This record gives sequence, structure tokens and C-alpha cells, in this order.
Amino acid sequence: MYNIIDNVRININNKILKFDYDIKKIIEFEKVYIIQLWNTKSNDIAQQPTSNVYCVDKQGKILWNIKSIFENYNKYRDEFIFTSCERQDEDKLRIRTACGIVTIIDPVSGKILKKSWSK
Repeated sequence: MYNIIDNVRININNKILKFDYDIKKIIEFEKVYIIQLWNTKSNDIAQQPTSNVYCVDKQGKILWNIKSIFENYNKYRDEFIFTSCERQDEDKLRIRTACGIVTIIDPVSGKILKKSWSK
């Protein structure tokens, strides 16, 4: 169970996590929470945080950040802004970057299951 303390802090199982940007969305899966961050003070995509998706277990431990998942698939080592983060089925996470990369991820392991492009 979690409790949002304010825009940047969340309490998960009595462990408080603080992020550098506002919490935009929390998606709950059976074993983990997916947390998407956003700069709510700006509508400019260039002002949004890169690598802005985290996976946190039910004890409040950060398991992964999206940057580590995409590093192996990104020959340019660019960091991405993730504009969309949604549950797909009971056990999959669908994320989309600002440049149109759509990725299906196992939310617990962070393993990329499918990657495609959209306009």
C-alpha cells in the first residue's frame, strides 16, 4: 500500500521515497508499483525529465529505472522522455517515448518484451 505525501514524495510500506520531479502517475501491479515523473510546471517537452519511469517493489525499494533498461537497446546512449505509461493486461507495462518508440515491458524484471515505432 502506498500514500502520496506531496507532489514529489510517496510513502510505500513506511519507507518514504523522494523524487526530483512531480509524481505524474502510479500504476499498481501485483508485486510492484510503476511511478512516472513529470515536470508539472512546464508544458514544454524539452523541460520534462528524461528516464522518468521507476519500478518500486511493495517494500519501497527501487528495482529499476527505465534508463538502465533502454541502455542496452540504444546505440546512441540517448536518454528518452517517456510521455505515456499504461498497464497492458495484468502483467505488462506499455510505455511510449516522445519520439514514438512504443515498448512493452515486464514490470517486475524490466525485460523488454516488444518494441515498435508509432507516429
